[in-house]
Amino acid sequence: MEKKINWWSNEGGFFGKGYIEGDNSLEGFIPNRKERLYERTKREVDGVIFLTKLKTGVILDLPCGYGRHSTELANRGFEVVGMDINEEHLTISKKNAKNKNVSFLNKDMRNIGKENYNKFDLVINMFYSFGFFENEKDNENSMKEFYNSLKKGGKLVLHTDVSPELIEHGNYQFNEERNLINNKKLIIQEKYDSKTHRINGSWLIVSKNGQHKLTPYSVRIYTKSEFETLAKKVGFKNIVFYGSFNGDKFNHNSSELIMIAEK
Repeated sequence: MEKKINWWSNEGGFFGKGYIEGDNSLEGFIPNRKERLYERTKREVDGVIFLTKLKTGVILDLPCGYGRHSTELANRGFEVVGMDINEEHLTISKKNAKNKNVSFLNKDMRNIGKENYNKFDLVINMFYSFGFFENEKDNENSMKEFYNSLKKGGKLVLHTDVSPELIEHGNYQFNEERNLINNKKLIIQEKYDSKTHRINGSWLIVSKNGQHKLTPYSVRIYTKSEFETLAKKVGFKNIVFYGSFNGDKFNHNSSELIMIAEK
């Protein structure tokens, strides 16, 4: 029997250069807010620091992707470790990181290794990077590893731009066309399955030379209360939610959902 290759895996075909190219749209990913990638990264990192009040410490970025948050946090003076399963992303992360305060490891977020337990003051899970796995136990294991990675009193920042609440109130765009550099376009097509609580979608990059379709993806999305239940189940406490990195309350007008939880 041929081994199943998951879309999120190292050889899965979604993450890599195509994803990085599509992530760098001219419009950004928040409705009615036009921002370039570097502006988005700065806003998100500013928000992480603002919401956690962290002044010094060691930060885990999990998964770190191609390292945009890890690198920016290191440039702010924090010691940062980025972990990701995708070798192409890690290679680019290491190439772009000029700061000695940041390092990158090839790790699966479901099992980061006991050598990385109780080491971090903050763990961040940014930009729709939770719920990849079909088996709910795997997603729970990811939350547990966030908890395990932290020192006592350490905090988790989990950030997403999609939840059932945002979908219900029309604050999430399913089908979009975004402009990329070099006159390319990114076409995103998604559908929400209310029975499985998953978003199924695809990215298509279009240029004058043709099209590049990334592997279709499927992500489990969670309500505010589901996130809270899951976080409490693995041991987190003092859980609060925000609707923006400015500290606004999460409500039906929000464009983002941000959870802060403490070990």
